[in-house]
Order: sequence, then C-alpha cells, then structure tokens
Amino acid sequence: MIMPRDDQPEKKPKRAASGKPPTPQSLLLSIERHLRETGRVSNDTAFEAQQLVYDAWEAETDERELELILKALDLDPTNVDALLTLLRHSQLDIEDEIEWLRKVVAIGERNLGPQTFKEDAGHFWGMIETRPYMRARQELAEALRWSGRLEEAVTEWEAMLKLNPNDNQGMRYNLLACYLALGRLEGARRLFKKYGGDVSYNTVFAWGKVLERFLAGDLAEAEKALAAARKQNPHAQGYVKGHRRLPKHLPDSYAPGSKEEADCFAELLRDAWSQHPQALKWLAEQKAA
Repeated sequence: MIMPRDDQPEKKPKRAASGKPPTPQSLLLSIERHLRETGRVSNDTAFEAQQLVYDAWEAETDERELELILKALDLDPTNVDALLTLLRHSQLDIEDEIEWLRKVVAIGERNLGPQTFKEDAGHFWGMIETRPYMRARQELAEALRWSGRLEEAVTEWEAMLKLNPNDNQGMRYNLLACYLALGRLEGARRLFKKYGGDVSYNTVFAWGKVLERFLAGDLAEAEKALAAARKQNPHAQGYVKGHRRLPKHLPDSYAPGSKEEADCFAELLRDAWSQHPQALKWLAEQKAA
C-alpha cells in the first residue's frame, strides 16, 4: 500500500471552528512585514514553534488548530509550516493565494540560507529542516497549475526535482502531466528516462507513455503502450476518456493498479489528455484486447 509521500500527518475530520481566521488582507500585510524583518528567533524558539505546528496538525477541531498555529507564529513569525496551515484557514482567491505562497517560499529560502542550497541540493527531503520549504513550493506549483499557469508550475517542479531527485513528494507525476498537456515531449522523455520503472507501476506514467507515443506519431508503439497501460490500471481509462466523473474525495492511500490509484491521478490524466482531441479520438477507436 502506498501512503501519502509527505511527513505531515493525515488530516482528520474536524468540527467547525467558531473563531474567525485572519482576513486575506491582513495575511498579506503580515507576511510583507515578516519578509522585512532581519532578525531571526533562536533555534530553541524555532523548535518550540515547530512543535506547536505538529500539535496543531493533530488537533481535534479547526478552532484548536488555528489557536496553536497563531501561537506558533507569535513565537516564530517565519515558520513556514505555520504560514501554510494559516492559508488553509483563509478565503484567498487563487491569485492572492499564489502571491501568498510565493512569499512563503521566499521566507523558506531565507530561513535556510544560500549555503544550504549550495551544499545540500540533491537530497533536500532527507533533511527535516528543508521539508517545510519543499511543502511550500509544492503548494505553489499546485496553485499555479490550478490557475492554468502550467509553464510556471513546470518551472517550480523542475527546480524541486533538482533539489530532490529521489522525489519523495511525487512531483514527477504532476510534472509529466503538465509536460504532456503542453506538448513538451522532450521534457516527458527526460522523465521516462530518469524514472523509467514508473511506467510499470504508476498510472500517470503508464497512460502518459501512451499519449507521448501518440503525439510523437509512433502509433505502433502507442498501441503497445496502451496495452501495457490497460494492464497496469484498467480503471484509469474511464477518466482519460472523460466517461467517469472526477472523484469528489480522494483516498488516503492506494495500491498500484487499483481503483484508488486511478482516483488519485484522475485529474492529472484528464487534464493531459483533454488538451489533445485527436489522441482521444484515436483512443476511442482502439478495441480492448
């Protein structure tokens, strides 16, 4: 069973919060102030703030989570995980959310310092202290994708894979889907080369290979890839074709080839294939083996 790739605990259903979170305007003004601050809190204070964040993630209610997050920010106003969690309590529109996340990423970069990026690039997820920054950059990339700014999202994911080629966060799946949606076949081929084994056990790579071969004009190989993709995960085809509605709720875990896996990656696959009507037409003409 494949579990979520982040070290943030699984989110539990929470009772509604009675308190009001900060307004979007106050959030943006606050982070501007944090960016202007030159002083850093002590390591002990930063550690205490991070422990409050971990406690907040385990809170029973939204109200308690927000209370602990605000306490963490009182101790360390540059705690990246606290700022990310605070965002989930706001009602920012997508453009303000992207602006907010860019600033959180900038705070994370400043907290880590240039030496960390110089010396530790290549194994960022292996260091606990770099993970909040990587989580922030992940959320930024996803927000960019949601807003339709795929090229900008690709830039974020490419940079993240340079920092952590092992890709513990599974960013290569999002990146592959965006490459294919944009018709950037060379980028897709680089991912197939680097993470070649994924074609056999991940549905984005399996069905992505079909689309890449079709867009390349290699229909014979596209047919072979289609047979392999149907074998790897037959549940994904309904999403690819647009015959199945995208799931409202995603499972917390999945096994390769399962319906749960297809649910987890349905949106990525739909987005990639929907940009290429001729590929969908060809797929509709292919008979099941």
